[in-house]
Amino acid sequence: MGRYELRRGTRVIKIEKNPMELLILLVESQGRLVTREEIVQKLWGDSVYVDTRHGINTAVHKLRTALRDDSDHPRILETVVGKGYRLVAATVLKAPTTAPIPTPSPSQADGNKSEPVQRDTDTKKQGKSYWKPWMIAVTATACLAAALWQFAPGLRDRVLGRQKPLQSLVVLPFENLSGDSTKDYIAEGFTDELTTEIAEQTPLRVVSRTSAMHYKGSNKPLPEIARELKVDAVVEGSIVLSDQQARVTAQLIQTSNDQHLWAHTYQGDRKEILSIQNEVATAIAGFIQIRSQDQRAGMARSVPIHPRFTPETYELFLRCEDLGSGFTDAGVKREIDCYHRVLDIDPDRAPVYAHMAFAYLALGLDNVPKARIAALRAIDLDPSLAEGHLALADVKSFYDRDFSGAEEEYRRTLALNPNYSEAYDTYCSLLLASGRISEAVSAARRSKELNPLSPRSGLAQTLFFAGHYDEAIAEEQEYLKMYPVEERAVYILGYAYEQKGMYREAIATYQKRLADNDDHGIFLAAIGRAYALSGDSRNALEVKYKIEHFPANDFVWPYDGALFYAALGDKDRAFEWLEKDQQQRDGWLILMNVDPRLSPLRSDPRFADLTKKVGLPVSSPKGALLRDMVRDTMTRGSNVDYPDGVACSLWICSRCLLDNSGGQRHSFFRATAERAAWFHSDRYTKRGQARAEQQDRASLQWACAYRTKLCAANRCMGSDRIEGVQLVTVKL
Repeated sequence: MGRYELRRGTRVIKIEKNPMELLILLVESQGRLVTREEIVQKLWGDSVYVDTRHGINTAVHKLRTALRDDSDHPRILETVVGKGYRLVAATVLKAPTTAPIPTPSPSQADGNKSEPVQRDTDTKKQGKSYWKPWMIAVTATACLAAALWQFAPGLRDRVLGRQKPLQSLVVLPFENLSGDSTKDYIAEGFTDELTTEIAEQTPLRVVSRTSAMHYKGSNKPLPEIARELKVDAVVEGSIVLSDQQARVTAQLIQTSNDQHLWAHTYQGDRKEILSIQNEVATAIAGFIQIRSQDQRAGMARSVPIHPRFTPETYELFLRCEDLGSGFTDAGVKREIDCYHRVLDIDPDRAPVYAHMAFAYLALGLDNVPKARIAALRAIDLDPSLAEGHLALADVKSFYDRDFSGAEEEYRRTLALNPNYSEAYDTYCSLLLASGRISEAVSAARRSKELNPLSPRSGLAQTLFFAGHYDEAIAEEQEYLKMYPVEERAVYILGYAYEQKGMYREAIATYQKRLADNDDHGIFLAAIGRAYALSGDSRNALEVKYKIEHFPANDFVWPYDGALFYAALGDKDRAFEWLEKDQQQRDGWLILMNVDPRLSPLRSDPRFADLTKKVGLPVSSPKGALLRDMVRDTMTRGSNVDYPDGVACSLWICSRCLLDNSGGQRHSFFRATAERAAWFHSDRYTKRGQARAEQQDRASLQWACAYRTKLCAANRCMGSDRIEGVQLVTVKL
């Protein structure tokens, strides 16, 4: 019998590794009692943490099934209750048979001695090699093995018995096996809280619950899920609830080889489900810390001191979360009422105050004072609670306009929970408002890593404000394949089309959304913008009439109205709508300094006044105008005509443009300087002319278009210099 082969007669019986190892152990024991401790050592050793009781029972059950044995009347495998197992069937151990080695006859032996071996001296002359086929095969195999050893560290680690440290994981939705769908919210809440605890207790990248919920009820294999989410491991499990009892099964699986690293089943009183959740998180975090201690010592974070909930309020809190999941005002109000019931029972639960703060913020400006009080109370009760600091950061950023205070809270949030994708999303807006474009893009990309399947990812929006329109378009096109009716993806896609001058595509994008809702103010204003920018004044004026006679039961957001009137050229109406937006403390207004759609308004003194009211750093009108020209020319410069007979070049000083709020450098000015510097230095030689005209005509068109824009700006401002930009015009 081979080590991993079981036969009945001539037929091979399929059996898994652990049951087979158990059978071999029992056969080798020859009827002796094999204890459960011996089985654990044989099957798992010391390197893996599993629920051994459950694992042994499973292996014994599978072995009995393969052997057609009966536990009540055993013929082969007997259970000794509380001690172990014994093989009661008769066994015969046979030595392996081998074929006899042929020996030469005496005459052959003598003949071999009497006939000396002669070398073929002509081989060298004929140019033939002494290499035999088997020698070539051995050499090639050795070379291949050496290459794999050098360049395949994963294989080398397996050969040497090393364990690859885990870098990332996802907690998949726990399955509700209670047979009662009304208890689904408990399983979902358990998943959410477990994700949070593991994220806070381990140094791993932990994928957000929002993306994990995408796989609820999915039959996809775990390796496929892992590839889609780019994770090394998966936590999965199930919950069974009765009126009095709760049973939770959880397991940690390494997806590269489908290895079960840890598993356990917990059973107890239903009120103990909170302690079970804490045990699961602590056990997984402890296993990861032990596994990683050699490779990443000191990176594991401590367990939070303050318990998040009490057994009496845990299920009620999960129910509150479920009430607000529909994102309607009525649902959010019911959620808040439910939180108050939790606090009536246990008034010192910090997470309840933090989640209540988020709920108040969702209801708008009138509820911001209540949100601030709730966030401060959460931090007062538990300074280590990341959700409390995020709620306060959002209040300070979007409503108080205390950007330095908000940044401090965002940094504190991410220090407490580096896996908090929602914190990265809102932090992006503050970074954009501060003009730190590259940092904002980095934060948005990190958010997507943590929450790759979120329908409300902020990456495309950040790319849009950074001027990366092609990337923004590609990002939203991918999201709309998953979420075809997601509004935010639709309007960011349309905005990006606008900035590239692709008005037909923008209009078609908006029209698809308006077909479902004719009175949706955001898309009505957006399509009006596209009409105005494309020169379709008739349709633009029709949209203007609709906006000014909009139904009372719906409205156009003031910020979107301002964008429409800016495109229409009506600055007075645009500033009127922006003032309305400022009164409502709309979050979009903090992005006014980086929004390319407000370019027509920036030279107006009212723009600087509004910027001060919002609390943003005030850039000089020249600097703001130059920034918009750079962005616009880099996007559409090759479509701008330039008079014949005139070539232009420009030199942008290496210092680039500095704003008035502390010298923040803009990354795209540096990129522009590098590109323009080549053109300026090489344009005056014949070789340079030929290169520009033949090999890089796009650069020539770009530079000419940029020169046209700068000259126009000079004429408007009566100056021959624009803050560090020197213009050079040469006739050929």
